[in-house]
Amino acid sequence: MHGRSRHPRAFLSRVGQSGRVATWQDVEEIALALDGARPGNADHGGPTVDVGRHPFARLRWDDEGRELLQFWSFDLDSEAALADRSETFVRVDTFAVKASIWARLDLLDRTELGEVLTESWRARRGLRG
Repeated sequence: MHGRSRHPRAFLSRVGQSGRVATWQDVEEIALALDGARPGNADHGGPTVDVGRHPFARLRWDDEGRELLQFWSFDLDSEAALADRSETFVRVDTFAVKASIWARLDLLDRTELGEVLTESWRARRGLRG
């Protein structure tokens, strides 16, 4: 998303429009429709959806047992851009070329979920723009 792509607020602004929260089943349905996507498993347990050698969606859980989606972005400014949504986007780790973001699935709707999964799929494939 950095540079030629949309700013994270552009694709993370429509929560609640559908009125239905996302689940891991929704993640699999949306993510597995993307080119080259396949189901996988994380090294330390939990399902993933992979493209190439890398997961682009990973199921995690918080201390209360809520489902969290880990996804990736090229936008190195994601932490600042998502600061006002820290209840939804509970963790942002920024690395040299990508950010890893953890989001509560129960606070995303399917529209927003599709957008973050597509961005993550692009980031993990190395596709900019």
